[in-house]
Amino acid sequence: MRKRHMASFMGSAALGALLILPPNAPAQNTDSKAINDLLKEVESHAVLASDDSETLESYTRSHTMSSESHAQRLRTIADHANNLIQDFDKLSAMRSEGSPWQQDAIDRVDPLLKEMADHLNTTIAHFRDNKHRVNMPAFHDYVKANREYMSRTSKLVSSFVEYGDARARANGLEASLDLPPATEVSKE
Repeated sequence: MRKRHMASFMGSAALGALLILPPNAPAQNTDSKAINDLLKEVESHAVLASDDSETLESYTRSHTMSSESHAQRLRTIADHANNLIQDFDKLSAMRSEGSPWQQDAIDRVDPLLKEMADHLNTTIAHFRDNKHRVNMPAFHDYVKANREYMSRTSKLVSSFVEYGDARARANGLEASLDLPPATEVSKE
């Protein structure tokens, strides 16, 4: 008797949970086009910052580059990084609208961006304090680590953009073939 009562309660609880959900609640697994588009903007800024950080690192291998050249490249990297962070902040604000993989992308990029920004700020501060020591190993180490952060950020964001594009293509192909969703395919 107790089992039948428990089953009835569980059925009522499940039905009750369905009834309290808003009728127009968005599906949690639907990709947000706005997030995908903004992720592509973030990617473009990350690629530019990464390219500029590689250029700055090449300056450290040349003893003929002026301190002003280093300063200009650091300003350019900072501009791209600031644009990247501004767009990422918009992404973070939209996080709840995204699909699970989009939310994961935001969650995984966030700490890397913070590390990247902190290190870039440290590199810039070191440069300000040592403008005429751009050929010293300490500055080279900062620049190399900065390039590594920029490169890792760019690669991670690019991977998520590529994943989103692949999902969109697969979903489009699935729709054009009128296939049942993957969860409904039987394993016979």
